[in-house]
Amino acid sequence: MNWFRVIGDRIGVLPILVLAAITRLWDLGNPAKLVFDETYYVKDSFTLWNAGHELAWRPGNETTFSTDGALSSPEFVVHSPLGKWIIGLGMQIFGPTNPFGWRIMVALAGIVAVWLIYLVAIQLFGSKRWALLPAFLLAIDGQAIVISRTAILDGLVMTFALLGFYFLLRALADQDSNRWLIAMALTLGAGTAIKWTSGFFLVVFFIYFAFRTGKMRKLLIAPLALVPYLLSWTGWFTTRGWGYRSGDIWGSFIDYHLQMYHFHSTLSVSHPYQTSSATWLAMLRPTSFFFEDHSGTVTAINPIGNPVIWLGGIIALGFLFSWFVRNRDQVSVLVVTGYIAGYLPWLIYANRTSFQFYSVTFEPWILLVITLMLYRYRARIFTLSAAAVAFGIFIFFLPLYLALPIPMWFWQMHMWLPSWI
Repeated sequence: MNWFRVIGDRIGVLPILVLAAITRLWDLGNPAKLVFDETYYVKDSFTLWNAGHELAWRPGNETTFSTDGALSSPEFVVHSPLGKWIIGLGMQIFGPTNPFGWRIMVALAGIVAVWLIYLVAIQLFGSKRWALLPAFLLAIDGQAIVISRTAILDGLVMTFALLGFYFLLRALADQDSNRWLIAMALTLGAGTAIKWTSGFFLVVFFIYFAFRTGKMRKLLIAPLALVPYLLSWTGWFTTRGWGYRSGDIWGSFIDYHLQMYHFHSTLSVSHPYQTSSATWLAMLRPTSFFFEDHSGTVTAINPIGNPVIWLGGIIALGFLFSWFVRNRDQVSVLVVTGYIAGYLPWLIYANRTSFQFYSVTFEPWILLVITLMLYRYRARIFTLSAAAVAFGIFIFFLPLYLALPIPMWFWQMHMWLPSWI
């Protein structure tokens, strides 16, 4: 296994980062249409940067974007602004009508996530060689790739959650210093300013730290998360966004949030790709993001997770539970915290309309569970063999991740389950 050591110690994570960059950036402007929920976030990002708050949009084709489609009236939106500020930055740099500009910031965040999971794994396992495995799996997983190539919020949430977890690990290693907990609070506060589900990571990580170390006073650092959260709303405060009442600024801000919560907690609309959160780990109903058929030639975007990774994740979770029952080790609990934080909100609101790709926010912890179990059993040959099979499947599904034109029959070959169609 000398070559395994050489790869881990000398070459390191760089080839994996290159692979992640290629899969996230290759022909990123294709298709030159709004894909799935981009129809909301691209428009909101444009008006946020140009008006300071989201504006209503002229009804029309949901797959096209034109800068003259914005109206002058504020729009009620259900997610905090930071993710749209981030997406809009790419639009400011590369032009608002450039599809590459819509997606570049999310794609960069997806590449950073691969590097972050590598750093996290080093902290967990103390091995650069084993840290390559979760980075490699995240780089080649279809769901992670597609979400990183689409101007929606979930990939950003994943990256901020991973960064927060890295700071948690550093805080556990340096318990006398507050700097890592402050960094975690600010990072996960920013994540919550993208999507509220990040708040679960904030709560779970701080509670874990407090009970693990017995330093309950450290919980007082958590409210620092409000700083980036409130700053993300600066545009709403200064330009008087939807629901703003000049005579009752904070009251209107709270009312807005109550309405946002009501929307999220009661959303129940029929959608052909909605799926119960209980089925996510089995990957029974991946969401179709884009599909066009031109006389038998298909262009499709399907965020289908790599079956080796996702089915392996279920098996590894079972092994992890068995290991914990026998050994009561802290590392098992630590790895599962991200699983719990990412999955819990969707299990609590199980009746809410939801989609398979929401699981990308806790996908890194699925990969960490897989790595932890293989690391404990020192299953190097099995690991390399399984990684090779996963890579082969990644190559097979790549056209569905990059929206490459393929024959209809070839697309149908990828629909391994009837529920994938």
